[in-house]
Amino acid sequence: MSAQESPLPVVGDARLYLACPLTDLTSTARRQIRSDVAAVKRAVERATLVDRLPADAWPLAVYAPIDHTAPWDDDGLTAHEVYAHNLREVHDSDCLIVLAERGGSTGVGQELEWAIQLRVPVLYLTTRSAASRQIAGSPAFISAREYNDDAATLEDHVRNFLLQWRPLILDGPARRQSRALRFEAMTTRLRAAWQSCRNPTEVAAEARIDLEYLHLALSDPRYVAVMATDTLLTLAHLLDVPLQTIDPGPTFALPVPMLRPLMAAAVDQDWDDTMVERLLHEGRAALMRGTSSDLETISGWTRLSTSLT
Repeated sequence: MSAQESPLPVVGDARLYLACPLTDLTSTARRQIRSDVAAVKRAVERATLVDRLPADAWPLAVYAPIDHTAPWDDDGLTAHEVYAHNLREVHDSDCLIVLAERGGSTGVGQELEWAIQLRVPVLYLTTRSAASRQIAGSPAFISAREYNDDAATLEDHVRNFLLQWRPLILDGPARRQSRALRFEAMTTRLRAAWQSCRNPTEVAAEARIDLEYLHLALSDPRYVAVMATDTLLTLAHLLDVPLQTIDPGPTFALPVPMLRPLMAAAVDQDWDDTMVERLLHEGRAALMRGTSSDLETISGWTRLSTSLT
């Protein structure tokens, strides 16, 4: 088995990964999970499309493993294929919502850790019990909320989450593409050296890396981007691949004609740093969409701030 190069992603609509427990569910628990998944999807559609004017709509595609890799479906997928499939989908997403029910599952925990590594916003929803202190205390963009089996409360949490993190979520597709482009050359060098290596088993053993993991990691530059530094350095050394300095890529900074009125509006409206940061993210997203012409005025930034509250 050899690693196959994955096509680089293109900038498109933002995507949400909806995780939930799927293993060893009773029929009652399965029905409840399906109901909660449907509630999340309704809330996403209303928050991004239905309750917005056409010009302010922001399509957010939802991927839920329950619709694609549920263990009760006869899909013929192996455990390795399910792992690889869900890993790719998390890396193709710009935010994560977890339906932890009454404690979640080990699979959900793994998906949560992937999202934390990718630094995307996470909404962690529990039913009657609070999230563990370890989850709530994770140094990441995590919001932990309870919904007590109430669909209306669940939908409110989803809408508030999307409103809070909209700028960062909309910025996600561009950040994903930037990450892939920045690590493409390094991944190509590592992949070529690995495929021509005469003793791959010995290299993997010396680096203490699973062979299947290496095949998967070297198939996509975005996986290499989040590889542990010690693992990456060891692998490069054993394969005799020089690691050149990584280009940090474009920062998507706002141009001065947009920054000046933003700063003036911040003083005039007495915005705190959190609001200014949210507006910066929103402005960058508008710049990439080509809808930022109104942000060269103080009134434009003021109207944008009003839409975020």
